[in-house]
Amino acid sequence: MNSAFYVFMKLLPKNAASRAFGAITRLRLPIISKVARNMFCSYYKLNMDESEYPLEHYANIGELFIRRLKPGMRPIADTEIVSPVDGVLSQTATFDEKQELIQAKGKTYTLKDLLRDDEMAKRFEGGAFATIYLAPFNYHRIHSPVNGQVLDASYCPGTLWPVNVGSVERVEGLFCINERLTSHIRLEDGSEILVVKVGATNVGRIGVAYTDELLTNAGKLPRDQKRFDWMPKAPIAVEKGGELGRFEMGSTVILVVDKKIRERNPELFKNRVGQAVKVGEAL
Repeated sequence: MNSAFYVFMKLLPKNAASRAFGAITRLRLPIISKVARNMFCSYYKLNMDESEYPLEHYANIGELFIRRLKPGMRPIADTEIVSPVDGVLSQTATFDEKQELIQAKGKTYTLKDLLRDDEMAKRFEGGAFATIYLAPFNYHRIHSPVNGQVLDASYCPGTLWPVNVGSVERVEGLFCINERLTSHIRLEDGSEILVVKVGATNVGRIGVAYTDELLTNAGKLPRDQKRFDWMPKAPIAVEKGGELGRFEMGSTVILVVDKKIRERNPELFKNRVGQAVKVGEAL
């Protein structure tokens, strides 16, 4: 990110601009929406051979972006944990005493700042994390990395900086100031995992499959408090590889596992930094 663009992004009302952009992508304008859809597909070289429907089925960029895949396109590995998204695994590490996560070379942030919840952060002491970046050409539905139950979820309001390499290397605490929606999942043995979905510039919305109540940038969630917690009437069962949510334009997922999961999966996330991953692949 060069200096001029950084200043521009700093001054830009990023949330309002992103909401407007998201709304535009969902419009159904005669001819215009279809032309924009075709240009988007061509520019980003989307792999429509994997898509549930041909390009002509989608009325606009918004529908195209959250397209589902044909059944069987993402085989689910026979491992405890699989990738929740298609993307690039950009950072990973185990937590030190400070529970720091790596943002980029020379830049770190803490789990408690990411979650805005000291008590929840303590539950993941000794665990590990992986950051997976989704590019515009990726498939943008999010899937459960494990078999388990969604215990609760949380929404942290924030701004919407880009999450590309330039921003990650320049903006301090980027993932802690951008808005995010977190799913908290418990496995059968009581171990826990967090799927943190981070918003970014032009991410019109982030939603989850298990409730309509948690949808960002749709006027449903409070933006005037530090953190909003949501809890179902009863834990919601999720299958490994089952749909968990979606980005209505691209962004980043941060996967956080507790100490028990890390210890029984000693090779988890190892030798994968910089590599592309797909939904259902072993991590």
